[in-house]
Amino acid sequence: MEEKLKTGRGFLYGVLICLWAGFACTPEKKVEDAVAETATSTAPSDEQLAEIGIQKLQEWGSYWAAKGADMERFQLEREYVYEPLEWPGENVFAADNPLQKYQLPHPAGEGVVDIYSYKLVLDEEGQGLGFNPDSEVVYYRSDGMRERLLFIGPSGAFEDAVWVTEDHLLVSGHIQKEGGFVPVVWLIQPEQHQYKLYEIGFSTPDYSPDGYLKVKLKDLG
Repeated sequence: MEEKLKTGRGFLYGVLICLWAGFACTPEKKVEDAVAETATSTAPSDEQLAEIGIQKLQEWGSYWAAKGADMERFQLEREYVYEPLEWPGENVFAADNPLQKYQLPHPAGEGVVDIYSYKLVLDEEGQGLGFNPDSEVVYYRSDGMRERLLFIGPSGAFEDAVWVTEDHLLVSGHIQKEGGFVPVVWLIQPEQHQYKLYEIGFSTPDYSPDGYLKVKLKDLG
């Protein structure tokens, strides 16, 4: 009889210990799971998105790296919130137009971005004749509206671009300062009507304003 009581007490103590362990450990485990989930679901920062975009533009990055630029040292220079400038306008470049393949379709099919048509002068056969002094980034939206995202005069140019996410477009190019030409990138959020400009502490006088464009668009003559 005494042996049975000891066994019963042992079983009861075991149950109580398991229950205590369960109550003690469950909250901690839930906190750990919540922290892990938060860490994995945190959206990348704008700086990280800019870095990802630059890595995707390998041809552009290599071109400037050959000039001596350290393409891993971009820092935020300025940020802007702008008033949208848009008007009705369909994308005029059909599939048989040589510039069509250089346009950037939105990842979710919300439209197409064009960075070259304003800059490049083409003849009737679609061959390049030269470059305009000004540059424009235009977004042909799927709703039939045409929106200007960026514009720059002769002091700079837009050279390449990539959609980093559905909400972020990275445009690369250069601006000319007193010390020479500086590679820059614009991280644009079209739906938020804002963008950030990133620069590096590098400039060179040894740069042709249309040099990269001639490499990028070489098949257009």
